[in-house]
Amino acid sequence: MSGPGADATPDRPGGARVKCLRAALSACLLVTLVPACSVSALDLREWVPGLVVTPFLGERVEYESNVFQTPSHSKGDVIFKTIPGFLADYTFGPHSLSGGYRAEILRYVDLTNQDTTNHFAVGQLRLDFPRLLVNIREDFVHTTDPPGTELTGPIESDTNILTPEIEYGLTQRFSAGVNYSWTHVHFQPSVDELDRNEHLVGASVFWRFLPKSDLRLNYSYGEKDFTVATDRDVTRHVVTLGLRGDLTAKVSSTFRLGFEKRIPEASQATGYTGLIGGGDWIYRPTERMTITLTTDRSVQESTFVNAPFYVSTSAALGAQYQILPKLTGSVRAAVGVNDYPVKETVDGRTKFRNDTFYGFGAGVEYAIQRWLVVGVEYNHRARRSNFNAFDFIDDRVVGRVTLQF
Repeated sequence: MSGPGADATPDRPGGARVKCLRAALSACLLVTLVPACSVSALDLREWVPGLVVTPFLGERVEYESNVFQTPSHSKGDVIFKTIPGFLADYTFGPHSLSGGYRAEILRYVDLTNQDTTNHFAVGQLRLDFPRLLVNIREDFVHTTDPPGTELTGPIESDTNILTPEIEYGLTQRFSAGVNYSWTHVHFQPSVDELDRNEHLVGASVFWRFLPKSDLRLNYSYGEKDFTVATDRDVTRHVVTLGLRGDLTAKVSSTFRLGFEKRIPEASQATGYTGLIGGGDWIYRPTERMTITLTTDRSVQESTFVNAPFYVSTSAALGAQYQILPKLTGSVRAAVGVNDYPVKETVDGRTKFRNDTFYGFGAGVEYAIQRWLVVGVEYNHRARRSNFNAFDFIDDRVVGRVTLQF
């Protein structure tokens, strides 16, 4: 995303920048909501100027070897997933209003008590004035996929995230902004100690050191207020320095690096002061190939005995290549570690828990028509812990068909 500081002068040529902003927003929403494939759209601008709608319908059939990610006596099953949804984009001048919805209707062949429907919704308003950029985004997820890399098996949760941001161009190269985020998390009763509200408010300065990229220095103050386990409440101080935009014609980045100080309100609880960071590096060596490196180091809430959190460090590398005009292949691999800050006793052994997790996969998809795409993929993931009770191996084989109009 280009900030207001990139084109802060009143007589800027805004057309190119507006198109870039619209494209970036559409891509962001599509990654969130739409199964990976070529995208068509219903252009309704003849009736409603500025409105484009992209409906889609996907059908996935997958076999998962270890549905509950258990160390032994694993249970596998065939799962049918029906995925309807839509994306809508309404532009008015340099501004845009976008939204979308996707459902995942899961039906298990044998484990029918796991049948469920997941819901994903997103909305975004962008107001782009000559020096001022206002961005308000809302995300809602109801899913049985566990968050993070500690919890395993289907676990029902709701997550709602509201993130308004304002950025103002001071000069052609410098801009300043404020940001806020509210996150509401609600889990099923078995892990309701993680139910919470998170608030994070901050301020940033931006320096555009290249035509399409800038540096961002941000300080944010936050609070986590737990609904049930109130002794988990913490305050946070976060400082990050990040890249944003296109470094070259082939390389772009959203990488950030910084420190977080986590201060628990309970006097006997464990805090954290250390390195955090993450983001993407995207390299496009040719028009047909895209290579993506995704990194993350963050503090995650824990349900392991009395540990309040764990520190997760991970990296994932993926490559996508257009083999033929209608045939695309992809490969990916990921590895990471989870470190726990306090010693705990499990099965008579007392030590710091340490997990290593990894995964890899590959897939191909074929666009029969612009509106009809088929694909197959394989994914393997595993976790190894110094407490054997938390080991697991899980394999998935997936076939899918997607209709888009």
